[in-house]
Amino acid sequence: MKPRKNYRSRPKKTGAKKKQKVNAQKRTIRALGCEGENLEKMTTVEIREKLKQLKARKRGPASTVRSAKKKTAAKT
Repeated sequence: MKPRKNYRSRPKKTGAKKKQKVNAQKRTIRALGCEGENLEKMTTVEIREKLKQLKARKRGPASTVRSAKKKTAAKT
């Protein structure tokens, strides 16, 4: 007999959706003022890291201190 619940894993992103997301992230990086970066050669992981850095810089130093305190508190 077939079980009532059909357990499915989370659907994976297809190539087209992933490409759209990466292009949106590249546009955001360019909008934040990184014209000199060669975004075409960067991997998706590098793009996400660069975006995190730029957003943290835009927020200011107070938010980075708070996030550093959270990280140290989480480790202990």
